Order: sequence, then C-alpha cells, then structure tokens
Amino acid sequence: MQPVYNNPDFVRPDPGDPAEALGHVDIQPNLRVGMPAPDFDLPTADGGRCRLSDVLRERHAVLIFGAITSPVTATNMPELNHLWEYVRWRGIQFLFIYAREPHPGEVYPHHTSMEQKIAVAREFQQVEHVRFPVLVDELDGSVHRAYGPRPNPIFVVHRNGRLVYRAGHAQAPELRDYLEHLLLWDQAIAQGLPLHNMYIEQIRFIIPDPVHHREIVKRAGPKAVKEMQASFGEHSFLT
Repeated sequence: MQPVYNNPDFVRPDPGDPAEALGHVDIQPNLRVGMPAPDFDLPTADGGRCRLSDVLRERHAVLIFGAITSPVTATNMPELNHLWEYVRWRGIQFLFIYAREPHPGEVYPHHTSMEQKIAVAREFQQVEHVRFPVLVDELDGSVHRAYGPRPNPIFVVHRNGRLVYRAGHAQAPELRDYLEHLLLWDQAIAQGLPLHNMYIEQIRFIIPDPVHHREIVKRAGPKAVKEMQASFGEHSFLT
C-alpha cells in the first residue's frame, strides 16, 4: 500500500536515532546523478505552464522543492533569490516546485485540491518574495516523488537533460559553489579543452536556524507546533 502523500499530520522524514538516520539519507535511490532527469509540465502560480524540456533548450535548470510551512525553504529563500539574480543572465534558470506541506496546520492544512494548492503557492510567492517562477506540483506529488520526496530537495539539470547535482536540502552556499563550477564547465567545453568527469557523494549535517524554525512552524498553526514538539521534544526549537 502506497503511503499517503498529502498527509494531514507531520511525518518526520528521518528516524529519531541519529545512528539510524544515516541509512535514510537517499532522497530517491532510483534517480542518480548522471541519469536523465524526469521531464514534467506543471502549472505556475501566476496561471501559466512550464515544461522542463522547454527550459533545457537554452538553459541549465535548478529545481527547488518546498512549501510555505517549510522552515528550510523560508530560511534559504533570501539567498536563493540573490543567487538567482546573479546567474539568471548566465544560462541558468531557477524553478521553485511547490510540493506538500511538511507542517500542515489550521492555517495551512494538507492539500485537498489543486485550486487550494495553487492559491497557497501564490501566497507563498508573495510572502517570501520569490523572484523566479513558482510551479505547482500535481496533487499526488508526481514530480516530487519522481525526484525524491524529502521536504526540501534541490537538483541541477544540465541542458543535455542529465541530472548533475542533487541534495536533500536547499543550501545556497553549496549551490552557488556548484553553479560557479557548472559555468566554468560550459567555458571549458566551448574552448574544446580535454575534460575528465568526476563524481562526488557526501553526507553532511545542518543545524536549523531556530528563529526561522519557530516563525514558520507557528505560521502553519497550533497543530503544527504541537506535532513538532511531540516529535522532536526539547530539540524542536518550540519548547
């Protein structure tokens, strides 16, 4: 039986035991760097549509997944906006893909219709001042699940359609470093330089920003706060 995608309650993505968590870091074991990236055609928050393969005709694509009740999304969005302004003229397109609510509450409950989901995505775009396109995933999360249904995964797709970068969380400094490398890669190819490709995988930890964590979970409503406290206890930043 398939798990419920739009769960009405918070579900912790990793086990509570840090020793066990290392076995649960893979965001999509069937999709690896170097493989073709799944194509998609999704509605946008402003009423249009966007197909990944159309974007890739001219640019590399950065896919950022998240939602209005995600603390990680809110924490990283200002830097992602700045990074977008830096690379937008250099052959790279950012696309935010609105996924499910990681902390559903009374104010922002789990999604039950596309109309509701698009409306919240539009509100998210305004609240977080997102400067690049906001796409809205299907109600069943078909695109999110195809790429890896952790709350905030991020991916870079090369113009050739291959996945070249993936991470379980959107971290702007690491992403900036990779995009700089990608632009140098373009220059090296244009100059006909001999190249060897290399592959890197890492497991790293992050410590959530406590101020944003409180603000965004509280944004969802009292229910989300209670579930976070019950799951993480004294480490929830909400005690």
